Amino acid sequence: MTLEHGYRWLMACYPRAYRRQYEDELIGVLLDDASPGQRRPAARDVLALLGGALHAHVRQAGARFSGNAWREAAQALGLIAALMLFVRDARVPVLHLAMFADGYPEGLGEPFVLWPVGFVALLWLTVAVSAVFGWGRAAAAIAVCCAAFEVVRVAEDYGQYSTVRNLWPAVLAAMVPLVLAVHAPRSATASLARWRLGTLAAATLVSVGAPSIAQVTGADDSTTPVYGTWIFTVGVGRIEAILLTAGYLLFALVILSTPAVLRRRLLALVVPVGVTLLLTRVGFSSTGTILKRPTHDGVLAALTPAQWLVLVLAPTLFFAVAVAILHQRERSGTQGA
Repeated sequence: MTLEHGYRWLMACYPRAYRRQYEDELIGVLLDDASPGQRRPAARDVLALLGGALHAHVRQAGARFSGNAWREAAQALGLIAALMLFVRDARVPVLHLAMFADGYPEGLGEPFVLWPVGFVALLWLTVAVSAVFGWGRAAAAIAVCCAAFEVVRVAEDYGQYSTVRNLWPAVLAAMVPLVLAVHAPRSATASLARWRLGTLAAATLVSVGAPSIAQVTGADDSTTPVYGTWIFTVGVGRIEAILLTAGYLLFALVILSTPAVLRRRLLALVVPVGVTLLLTRVGFSSTGTILKRPTHDGVLAALTPAQWLVLVLAPTLFFAVAVAILHQRERSGTQGA
């Protein structure tokens, strides 16, 4: 391999647009500065070129995400995610309130166990309302506290049971303050339009009220629960399952009905959450085929360092691939037009 080939191999690490503009000029400078008889790039040049490639990719990514479409998608995701996390945390406290109102004093439950979750649910609702009114920074500040609570819950579950089945809400919660802190030309209210906001409200009410409706009306047969590994955290009755599924489908409808430019970015943004869900519900289960975890006396074994690495890197990698595919598709569409 000649010295020029070595430099061109290193330049392949740079973005394509950067190479088209600067590759020949930069390689010419490097060849002029090379020592007589040098056959391989010097170590300092290798480090400088690799560092420059990383910097170029970071700048390119920053330029991509600075577009108005990404900013509007971030605001919309912040609102939708806050409502979904409100649903997850509020369902059980609302159920207990309904039981208490229906004449069951034990419905109030253990106050030191139940009501902290209810308080966090109210905070998530506050985040969502703030996002609706365009108060992104205030919503982001509150979301930081909520996200910390979700992370602590996951850490406690892992410490007691070595389970990461419910890691995806913590990932989603950690994204909320980040996306809401982004300044967008339009608020989530303007991006989603009124009928989608109404659909979000309906999805929230149906999902939160599902267990309460099933319990208070007595419509569920509690002896035949539906066990849904993907949708439901635990076994639920059939009526509750139907109502929850309807609520989740309404959330999906809001995302899928947005304009194509916004929809693609929303779907790309939720890729890390989806990958985390796949890994934790299938990949790291006791029956996982790729990353199977053994059990000891019915308790899952702790994650290995390699599994933790996969759990951290895989969502990031798939998100980067999704973004690259999205921009490549849009670039091809623009050129074709």
